[in-house]
Amino acid sequence: MRQWYSGLAAAVVVVAFSAGVASASGPHWIGPRSSESTRLDAVELQTLLAANRLKPEENIKALPLHRDAHNAAVLVQVRAREPRHYHADSNITVFMLEGQGVLHVDNQSFDMAAGDSALVPRGAPHYFVNLGTAPAAALVIYAPPPGKNDRVLMQ
Repeated sequence: MRQWYSGLAAAVVVVAFSAGVASASGPHWIGPRSSESTRLDAVELQTLLAANRLKPEENIKALPLHRDAHNAAVLVQVRAREPRHYHADSNITVFMLEGQGVLHVDNQSFDMAAGDSALVPRGAPHYFVNLGTAPAAALVIYAPPPGKNDRVLMQ
């Protein structure tokens, strides 16, 4: 396990997980089919990515997967980089699915690649820079789910 601490009181942790992210069978995301349904569906993340790739003119794409009173899950792709920002409402957990880059959190830098995860505390300024030639993709979990003014852009 790799572990780093941000300048904030909360920790930023990057760890490798062995879920077989890049395997042919791939991991499955299990969540409600819709906000009105209590039935659970398994969705293969690689299939979702293949069906929802960034267009050439897009830099960032976010595909909501799940939202309830406790958390929200979003499949995020980044071609170049995110703007520096923080989340006013939510802690986020980032699970890298594809690609590689650097996650900058609170003036520290963390190398990220497929199979890594990072915890970014609420209020911590952060952004991701893709170092690869193809878009990077991550499953991002927000807890609690973000409100409409959660993402605050910074200079």
